[in-house]
Amino acid sequence: MAGSTQSLSRMPLFAPGIDQLTESGSLNANAPGQEIRNRLVGLYTAMGKIGVQGDDDFRAIWLEIPRGGIRNFGKFVDYKKSGEVETREEFKQLWESNYPEKTKWYKLSTATYKDELFFYINSNLLCSFSTKDPMDKDESDWTMEVCDILDGLLERVNNETERLERDPGDWNAYLKKNLPYHLRLGKIKRFDYWNILGTDAMRFDKMVGKTGIRKLKRYMDESDLPGYNMILPGMTANDFFRYCEIGYEANGYFTGERRNLSAREKYTAMADGRDSGLREIPGDCEQAFRDWYHGSGWSIGHPWEICRGGNSTHISLYVTPKDNGWKLTLAGSSAARVVETVKIAISLHEHAIPFEVRDKRDIMNMILGTDMIGIVPEFITPRYCHSLFLKEDHIRDFMNLDLELKEQIIQAAAWYPQEEVQPA
Repeated sequence: MAGSTQSLSRMPLFAPGIDQLTESGSLNANAPGQEIRNRLVGLYTAMGKIGVQGDDDFRAIWLEIPRGGIRNFGKFVDYKKSGEVETREEFKQLWESNYPEKTKWYKLSTATYKDELFFYINSNLLCSFSTKDPMDKDESDWTMEVCDILDGLLERVNNETERLERDPGDWNAYLKKNLPYHLRLGKIKRFDYWNILGTDAMRFDKMVGKTGIRKLKRYMDESDLPGYNMILPGMTANDFFRYCEIGYEANGYFTGERRNLSAREKYTAMADGRDSGLREIPGDCEQAFRDWYHGSGWSIGHPWEICRGGNSTHISLYVTPKDNGWKLTLAGSSAARVVETVKIAISLHEHAIPFEVRDKRDIMNMILGTDMIGIVPEFITPRYCHSLFLKEDHIRDFMNLDLELKEQIIQAAAWYPQEEVQPA
């Protein structure tokens, strides 16, 4: 079974050893010498007993590894010397907090590209090397320790592939039943998650308010009508700065004396800063804006990032030529900025400025809490995870399973079927 934890190797494999290897990054940071590389090649060959699961000869298998005893976690004197603990009781608590269960699951994956072999544990690159590179003698201090861990991994892979070949249905049934939820893909309706969080929830619906939601729905309905005008007949730099200022005022970014700043100055304070010279052209000249747009190379800058942030946490107001005029497109659907985006949209609509909102229905669902939040395994950072989910689910926001609330979330969430592993 996939859950077998008995090891027959001379040096049994325990979870702390794998974690030490993956967290240190030493195997990937240093070119593997002959002893280590021989074992990695053997591990890659053993993984070949598993059916291909993706491009580049990608194969993966889940391994359930025992945590071992506290001695496998480390030495009390070392942890005390480092200042992490003072007493043996604190040392035991540290061990149990790091390994609360008697076993820990790892997803071992291999792939190849051209002549290079890749090894991953829980989606993190463990090591890669080219089979054409010459092998040097490995004289690293940690060679023997790494070889012991790789020997243990090879033994476990051989055990699991034997069981998989003997009864694929039974192996996958065990995985489906026992793989912890914090390592699975799921989705939960935002409103259900709000209810679980209670007073700690960031309620977008309450932050926008009932009146704001009505105004947002009014814009949505009007912008869906065939005759809705999306085109501005002219555009200047000052026009654009004024449209930005309307959004800034809607969110109350500038208070006190700072409210007296010009629209250009407010844009300077809030925007990304890489405007490709937009702030330098004559403010009230349409031809100057047109020349700048078509000839300045603005596309390598970020003039439309009107509220700076990270790659996925900024707000943009794009300007594009359209039907002998100009079109404004508001974008900002990250959970961190969606309320601000909505307030900008409402204010632009109230000022009778034609524009469109990118992903507007997804944004509306986020505000109402009717969209889904994607739940990703704990070893995956919950950002840019769109490719892990079906497009029709329209999932734009991601999270790891909250372990303190896991039972409630597990019950409220829908969980995607675990991809079955098949023998080659």
